[in-house]
Amino acid sequence: MAAVANILYDKKQVLISSKLYLYGSEANQEIGALIVEEINRMYNEPNGTVTIKGNVLQVIFDISYEVITHFDALEMATVNQDYRNNFIRIENENVITRSFMGYGLGDNAGHWLTTDNLGISTTAAHEFGHSLGLDHPANADFRGSLLPPPIMAARGSLVDAKYQWNPIAKAGEYGGTMNPKYRKVSVREIELIMEGLTFEETDTYYIGYLSNILFDSKGKAVEGLA
Repeated sequence: MAAVANILYDKKQVLISSKLYLYGSEANQEIGALIVEEINRMYNEPNGTVTIKGNVLQVIFDISYEVITHFDALEMATVNQDYRNNFIRIENENVITRSFMGYGLGDNAGHWLTTDNLGISTTAAHEFGHSLGLDHPANADFRGSLLPPPIMAARGSLVDAKYQWNPIAKAGEYGGTMNPKYRKVSVREIELIMEGLTFEETDTYYIGYLSNILFDSKGKAVEGLA
């Protein structure tokens, strides 16, 4: 999910904005509203800051959405040069049975599943992190941290018992891995997003890249839409 970061010195903010264009058989206004509420709430919750040219600025996320048709998505993606625009297909299943972003970290295209409880768990916020360049942590064992697992923790991660599917299960066994609903965006993850941005010569920075790819209903990249 590409995005645009703008420095607003008068407001002491860095505003990160992007728009999700949702298409597919499960794309509707209700799911769109839930998705952007989850992303905005979770990424603004840590009150992340960054220091630029001696100014301490609050990092603010402003994510919006629009539901469009298959053919509108194709028409837009073909000519899109705006880093705010992201194309997300919404379905209830795909060939890998998981929501995913396109060809790599920072891509502006994805295939998300309603079966991943979009907007009422943490999947949308997790996939949004991939779109901003965040990868899964190299160490998937978060036991002993006393904190909720970070938003980029992968499913199957080891966590303290209270963050497991089953708090009394043995770590790593059935029920003994992370329940994704407990993930939270950490201050460190906001810092990681900002570390890759340089504002020495401009007040605007473009995050990610524009593959502008689209997917069929099962998650296969296509030139047209099925």
